[in-house]
Amino acid sequence: MQGNNTQSTGNLIGAKVYFDGSQLIAIPHTEKPYRKRGNKIRAKPNENETVAEFEQAFKKAKGKRRKRKETLIKEFTPLFENEEQASEFVEEHFNRLSRNHWERYKRMIRRAYLQAWDYFVTFIFDSEKHTEETFRKQLMNCLYHLSNRKGWRYIGVWERGELGKRLHFHALMHIPQGAMVGELEEHNDYSTKRRKWEKSVQNSFFNERFGRSDFDAIVCNRSVSDSVNYMLKYLSKSDEKVVYSRGLKTYLVADILDEDILCPYHLDDEYENKYILFSNFTCITNGEILGTVSPEVIAQMPKCN
Repeated sequence: MQGNNTQSTGNLIGAKVYFDGSQLIAIPHTEKPYRKRGNKIRAKPNENETVAEFEQAFKKAKGKRRKRKETLIKEFTPLFENEEQASEFVEEHFNRLSRNHWERYKRMIRRAYLQAWDYFVTFIFDSEKHTEETFRKQLMNCLYHLSNRKGWRYIGVWERGELGKRLHFHALMHIPQGAMVGELEEHNDYSTKRRKWEKSVQNSFFNERFGRSDFDAIVCNRSVSDSVNYMLKYLSKSDEKVVYSRGLKTYLVADILDEDILCPYHLDDEYENKYILFSNFTCITNGEILGTVSPEVIAQMPKCN
């Protein structure tokens, strides 16, 4: 036994398990995980166009939540019969877009902590080799083929540098042993941002085809956490979507023993129940005990989205 639980739940069969960066969480299996939403407030005269306009205005609105809502209500009131209808419309779609952003964050965090990563990589646009459009397209095409042919896995986001607004692509990457392309080479370059010389490890294959590439080795869980937080920071500043390679999953699927449950977990109302697990819980699938949770055992566990 791990210890005394605050609540006896019985074993959880086919639970979805994720790591949020600090603790393991189990979601009991259910056929109806989501609650129904309320009736929508429809805009006039053309709802689809109005919603599209709102989404653009939502991106541009600045300030804290209350101020942004006030700005949007003022902007959209002329499209409705009265301010009350406009307010209800803004409230609904403001919450929808905010919820969508949060869902993107959660999905990225959960997928990032479920994988084993080797590098945090940055690819930097070089105007002598590409336009921004060809840089995006050809880099994504290259990574797509490396994923299919060599088993590379990645989670990445696009962003622009703070000084020159130069386009970057940041990614956590898993590169199987023997699947590296090009050569990793140590460079010593001057950083105009930090105003000092810095050593970096760059890849000859990507440098030749796209511009500068930095391959920083992931050495511990802290490196993964720092990399995830870094990408989330830029994701919050832009409307860019997270880029995932194929095959990345969000959850482990496991049978959880009652003795491995530390306590109930209540953070949001997406699911009725969640539970915090002990950090060394026993991984069981289809009645087979694979061992206590570890990277090696996780690799054997079934996974899902």
